[in-house]
Amino acid sequence: MSLITVFVLVAALFAAISLFEGVASMAHGGVEDQRASHWIMFKRVGWQALALLFMLLALLSNLA
Repeated sequence: MSLITVFVLVAALFAAISLFEGVASMAHGGVEDQRASHWIMFKRVGWQALALLFMLLALLSNLA
């Protein structure tokens, strides 16, 4: 397993953790959910973007 594959898996894992954190926050509801929901979504989208970037780098490195 290459290092870039590990980076992709770690970024995907953190995206999944952020997703479940957001779902748990929404299930709980209340004022805390309203304050934290934007930040949790921002983290999830960031981790997904990072995972996508690593996947593109892995594909490009295999082509070269």
